[in-house]
Amino acid sequence: MVVDPTQFRGPIAPESSAVIADRLAVCRLAPTYALGIDSRDEALVRSVFAPDARLRGALGEASADEYIPRLLAGVARYEATMHNITNQYAVIDGDDADVWSYAVALHFVAGGADGTDLAMGVQYRDRARRTAAGWVVARRDTVMLWSR
Repeated sequence: MVVDPTQFRGPIAPESSAVIADRLAVCRLAPTYALGIDSRDEALVRSVFAPDARLRGALGEASADEYIPRLLAGVARYEATMHNITNQYAVIDGDDADVWSYAVALHFVAGGADGTDLAMGVQYRDRARRTAAGWVVARRDTVMLWSR
């Protein structure tokens, strides 16, 4: 997905209540995903993605059906994770939206276990679309910004 970051540039003009509602809905996708990952709830994670969604990140690129189980298997080696969604920027264009969400993801190994904790900063670059059931992510590119 190629998005021009200048689309997020101000000044911010007043928006209709419908656009504000759409913005709220698309900005809830990333926190809902984070809750699903941290609670290891595959159904909740899948609920934010369109059936034909494509995901690209540290595990390569694949359909949501292929990517999500691999992602959950990867976090399963940690006793706990905490994904914190911070800044979000959304542009609504009819039934499509571009949403960039920054996240700090903390991964903790069990006390006394082999391995080390992991902290990382990522940016979820989502292309969302409106469906009859509501907004879903059609495409996600996860960009690693930093890790410790």
